[in-house]
Amino acid sequence: MKLRSLQLLPSIALFISFSFTLLGQGILPQEEQEETPQEQTDTIQKHSFETTEISKAFNESNSLITESGKKHFSEEVISGFMGEVDTLFSTISQFMDDTIVIAVKGVSIRELEFMAQRAGFYHGELEQLLNMLSDKTGGISATTKMLDANKEKWIITLESDHEEGIPEDRLIRINRITHRLDSVKSLLQEDLSRILMQEDRISDKMDALEQLQGIVQNRRTSIGEQLFSRELSGLIKCMSAPGDTALVQKHILQIQKSFKTDKEILISKYRRQMELVALFLVVFLVFAIWFSKNYSRLISEKQFKLSDIQKTLIHSPVVTVFFIVGLLIRFTLPHLPHTFRSLNLMIMMIPMLIIVIRIFGMQVRNWILLLFILCGLTFFYELTFDPDRLLRMILMIFSLSGLSLFLWMYIKRPLWDEYNKKLMYGILRAMLLIFSILLIVSVVANLKGAFRLAEFFTIVPIQIALLAVGVEVATTVAGTLIYLFLASRSMQRVNVIMSDFKYIYKKTVVLANLLLWGLFFIIALNILQIKDDVFEWGERLFTDSIAIGAAEITVGNILIFIFVIWLSIAVTKGIRHILEKDVFPRVKTAKGVPSTVVMFVQIILVSSGFFLAAVAAGIKLTNLSIILGAFSVGIGFGLQNIFNNIVSGLILAVERPIKVGDVVQVGELLGVVRSIGLRSSNVKSFEGAEVIVPNGNLISNEMINWTLSDSSRRLSINVGVAYGTDTDQVIEILQEVAMNHVLVDKKPSPTAYFTRFGDSALEFKLRAWTNIDNRLPVESDLNGAINKALHKAGIEIPFPQTDLHIRSDETKVKPHQTK
Repeated sequence: MKLRSLQLLPSIALFISFSFTLLGQGILPQEEQEETPQEQTDTIQKHSFETTEISKAFNESNSLITESGKKHFSEEVISGFMGEVDTLFSTISQFMDDTIVIAVKGVSIRELEFMAQRAGFYHGELEQLLNMLSDKTGGISATTKMLDANKEKWIITLESDHEEGIPEDRLIRINRITHRLDSVKSLLQEDLSRILMQEDRISDKMDALEQLQGIVQNRRTSIGEQLFSRELSGLIKCMSAPGDTALVQKHILQIQKSFKTDKEILISKYRRQMELVALFLVVFLVFAIWFSKNYSRLISEKQFKLSDIQKTLIHSPVVTVFFIVGLLIRFTLPHLPHTFRSLNLMIMMIPMLIIVIRIFGMQVRNWILLLFILCGLTFFYELTFDPDRLLRMILMIFSLSGLSLFLWMYIKRPLWDEYNKKLMYGILRAMLLIFSILLIVSVVANLKGAFRLAEFFTIVPIQIALLAVGVEVATTVAGTLIYLFLASRSMQRVNVIMSDFKYIYKKTVVLANLLLWGLFFIIALNILQIKDDVFEWGERLFTDSIAIGAAEITVGNILIFIFVIWLSIAVTKGIRHILEKDVFPRVKTAKGVPSTVVMFVQIILVSSGFFLAAVAAGIKLTNLSIILGAFSVGIGFGLQNIFNNIVSGLILAVERPIKVGDVVQVGELLGVVRSIGLRSSNVKSFEGAEVIVPNGNLISNEMINWTLSDSSRRLSINVGVAYGTDTDQVIEILQEVAMNHVLVDKKPSPTAYFTRFGDSALEFKLRAWTNIDNRLPVESDLNGAINKALHKAGIEIPFPQTDLHIRSDETKVKPHQTK
C-alpha cells in the first residue's frame, strides 16, 4: 500500500516539470512580474443631488442621522463604563503598590510566579478593553466621515440650486438636514474624545504592567542563577535561634490572601468556562452511568472481548468521569489561577487514586497513597512564600518522606511481574533513582541553608512522579474509550472500521499516547522551569538558516516539507480506503470506475500535498521549476521506461481496456487483475503468484481480456464413441446433458457436432457457454454427466488399442546346436 502511494510521486514531479517547461516556453500564460500601477485619482469630482432625487436623498440622510445617533453613548453608559475602568484601575494600582517591594526585597520564586500571573491577567483585561475601544473609535470615525460626505453633498446641492433659484421650503429642509448632521457629528466627536482619553490611560497602565512583568522575569532569572547559592543559615542553627510565635498565623494569612486574589480572577475571567465545564460534567456523568448499565447491548462481547481493565473503568463511571473532566480542565485552561489549578489537581487525585488501586490492586495502595498525600501537602506549602523555620521543617519532612517512598519503590519493584509495558516500567524506575538522588541533595542543601535548591529538588520530583502516574492512567483511560468507541455497533457499520479494526485501534492508541506523553514532557519542562529556554532553543534550531551556496534552508522547513508530504500520503491512503470499502460498495457504478476514480483522487491529493509542502517549507516556485527541469532532463536520459509506464497508466485509467477483476492474458501469463497502479499493475495468476506487470506492456503488447465486456466463456468438450454408434443419438445426449446443467447458459444454447472419423472412434465436440469463474467446475461436471449418460445408453467410449506381434528370429543359433 505504501509502495503504491509512493509511486505517485514521480508522476507528480513529471506533471509539475512539464507545467513549468510549458510556462517557460510561453505556451501557458505567465503571471506578469511587474503589475502596472493603478492610476490614482487625486481629485474626485463631487456632484450635487439631482433634482429628481432630492426627496429620496432627504430620506436617506434622515436614516443616516438616525443610525448615527444610535452610536452615541448615553450618560448612563458613559458613567457605567468610566466606573468599571476606574474600579479596574484601582485594583491594578493596589496590586502595583504591593508588588513594588520586589525591586528592593528578595522573594521566593512562587511569589514571583503569583505576581507574574496577576500582572498577565490584568494586562489581558486591559488589552481586551483597549481592543473594544479601538473598535468603537474605528466605527465612530467611519460614521463621522459619512456624515461629512453627506453634508458636503448637501452644501454643493444648495449652491448649485441657489443660482437657479431654490424654493423656500427646500432651502429650509436642507438647512435643517445640515444642522442635524452637525449635531450628531459633534456628539460622536465628544464620545470619540472621551474614548481616546481612556485609551491613553489604558495604554499607560499596560506599559506599567509590562515593566512589572519585565522586572519579575529578571528576578526569576536572577534567582535561577543563584539556585546553588547559600542564602540562609544552617537548619540546626536556625532551629536554635529565638522563633516567631506568629508563624502559623502568618502562613494562614498568606494562604487567605492568595485564595482571595485568585478567586477574583476566577470569577471575572473564567466564570463562563467553569459553567460550561459543570454542564459538560453533568452530561458526561449521566451518559457514563447509562453506558455502564447498557454497554452489553452496544458492544458485541462475542466479537470484542473486553479486558479486566476496560470492565473496571466501565463499572467505575463516576471516578472515570471526574478524572477525565479534571484532566480536560488542566489542559484546556492552562492559565487558571494558581490556587484553583492546585485545587483542581487535588480533586483530580481522588479519582486517580481509586482508578490506580482498582486497576493494579491493593499492593500499590500504600505507596500511591503516600505519593498523593505528599502532593496534597505540597499544595498548601506552595501557597506560602517566606522561607522561615516552619517552612524549612515542613520541607525537610517532605524530602525524607519522598526519599523513603522512591527508594522503597525502586527496591521492591511493585507490579514488575504484572505490568505489561516493561520499557515504560524501566523508564519509571530510572526516574525513581534520579528522584532519590535529588531528594538526598535536597536534604543536604536544607541543612546547609541553600533553601531554594532544597525546595526545588524536593517539589520537582514529587510533582513529576505524580504527573507520570496521571499520564499513565490517562493513556489507559484513552485506550479504553477508543476501544469502546470503535467496537460499538454503530461504528461497526462502517466497513473500513469493521475490516481494519485492529489496525485503526492500534494507530489511534499510539497517536493518543504520543499526545499525552508529549504533554507530559511539556508540563515536566514547566515544572523544571526550563520550558521557555528549551522552546527558545528549539525555535532557534528550526528557524536558523543554513547557507548552501546561494540557497538558504532551515531544519524547520525540511521537517515541514517531509511532514506535509507524509500527511498527504496518509490522508490519501485513508480516503482511498473509505472510497473502496464504504462509498463504492454502497453506490452502483460501472465496472472499473471505482479504481479510476481512486487513482485520480490519489494523484490530485498527493499533488496538492506536494505543492502545499513546498509552500509551507518556503520553497519558491522559481527554484522548484529548476529542480523539476533537471528532473525532466533525467527523464530524457535514463527514465524513459518509467515515464512510458506512467503515461500508460494514465491511458489505462482513462480508456479502461482492463479493469480490476478482469481475467487477462499477457503472453504466457493468465490471471486476474488485482490492482491498476500508475506505474504498474498487479495480476494474480491462477497458480496463486502475484505478478507485477509494467503498464507499458499492457498498452504496447498484445493483451487478451477475457472479461472486458462479457464474463461468459465457451467450453469445448471432445468425446469419442465406438464405430457403429448412432451419431444423432450421441448429439442428442450431449446437448441434453449440457442443457440440464444449471450453470450452463441457455442463450446461446449448447451445441454438439460430429467432427470427424478418428483412428479408433467417432469424434464429437460439445460447445457450451458459462461464466468464466465457473469454467473448470462446469467442465468437470459435464464430463462426468456425459460419461454416465453414454454408459446408460449403452454407448461405448473406445480407447486406442495396439496389437503386438512377436516373431522368432530363424537365423539366431539355437542352444542345442552349440553343444
